[in-house]
Amino acid sequence: MKTNLLIILAISALFASCKPEKLPGIGDPVNKLGAVEGNWQLDKVVQVDLNAVKYNFPYKELDVTTVAPFSQFKINFTLSNGEPANFTTTPGGSPKVIPFADGNWKVDDKDTPLKLNLIKGTDTVKMQFGPYNNLSSGTLVMQQIKSLDGKSLLRYDYYFKKI
Repeated sequence: MKTNLLIILAISALFASCKPEKLPGIGDPVNKLGAVEGNWQLDKVVQVDLNAVKYNFPYKELDVTTVAPFSQFKINFTLSNGEPANFTTTPGGSPKVIPFADGNWKVDDKDTPLKLNLIKGTDTVKMQFGPYNNLSSGTLVMQQIKSLDGKSLLRYDYYFKKI
């Protein structure tokens, strides 16, 4: 009986000592499309072997930025009434990361876009956005997956700097 009374007193003391805390607000959501709008220059290209990642092999990634003059590639994204509108590319002497000089761009979700489609007529280059946390500091990450016979083999991570 004494033990039960002590347990009840201990539980009562725990509940009495608990008080709700007020958490600060996290702020307004970031307008990701607004942050993507503007001029970007390719800064870094990383090739990722998806099989090596899947099976935890060494040498999963390779920085291929210096293999070709990738840093000459530029892209400009424009918005129209807050929606994706047009893009233009200036490859310079770099490999054509995106084979179109211009076109339209679309995303799968306006608030939290993941998939990015670059469209010119009936042709589409499918990409996806990387992490958003660097958009505010002027870094845009776009990823493109290369497949063979429906199997994803390589992913290219393109790191752009805002200019």
